[in-house]
Amino acid sequence: MRKPLYFIILLIIFFAAIPVSAQGDIRVKCNNITMNVFSENTHCYQTKENNPVPADAQPEALASAQVANTTIYMSDLESFGNGIDPQVTFYLFDDLMKTSFSLLNPVMNLRDIIENLGSGDITLDSITMPVPLLPVQIKEQTAAVLPQLIDFESGSGLRTVIAFTDPISSGMGSTELYYSWQGVTSDNTYYISAIFPLVNTNLNGKPAAGADLLNANSSDFQPSLDQLDYFIRSIVIE
Repeated sequence: MRKPLYFIILLIIFFAAIPVSAQGDIRVKCNNITMNVFSENTHCYQTKENNPVPADAQPEALASAQVANTTIYMSDLESFGNGIDPQVTFYLFDDLMKTSFSLLNPVMNLRDIIENLGSGDITLDSITMPVPLLPVQIKEQTAAVLPQLIDFESGSGLRTVIAFTDPISSGMGSTELYYSWQGVTSDNTYYISAIFPLVNTNLNGKPAAGADLLNANSSDFQPSLDQLDYFIRSIVIE
């Protein structure tokens, strides 16, 4: 007997982010979210459905889990890397919980860092890899440096420069650099993940190590960390 064929329809809405005026800066609106970006070459995506996975799921399953979200995609940054997409993703806490309780681990770890930073137990110097990050990545974090607490209107988050090594091609020294900012709103409604590919010309193609990155300045990266920090501070959730 022929087995029935099932189709899983993922409801993903794509539409251009709407630019609004902001005195010399490009500012876009995506649903109830506005922020500054490089140019109008920016897009807004909305995923409206969750695809639950078991709480004890393996990292591969968690990495591919679909969570309802709103995403601002910055196409200008595509040329800086071929790995993780350059985007800012806004998750509701409820949607993370509905998809898998395991996805709340980065949320809880991040809240612990933000709430206790400077208390003596946690300092910027004590923050090491792996740092909280969504979506879940299969790639291994080999460095997490230059941490800073970056605030925005509705909350706070942790910025780091992360080096990833792809486990499949690690033998060839395949290393990728990323700007990561993981934030939460003060009312515990949203978890926000910003991740952008970076280039550090001082490394001259060498695999990135923590010691190399610790001595770097914001201007050593393209785009500069200061520029990306500015975008994060500009986030407004209505």
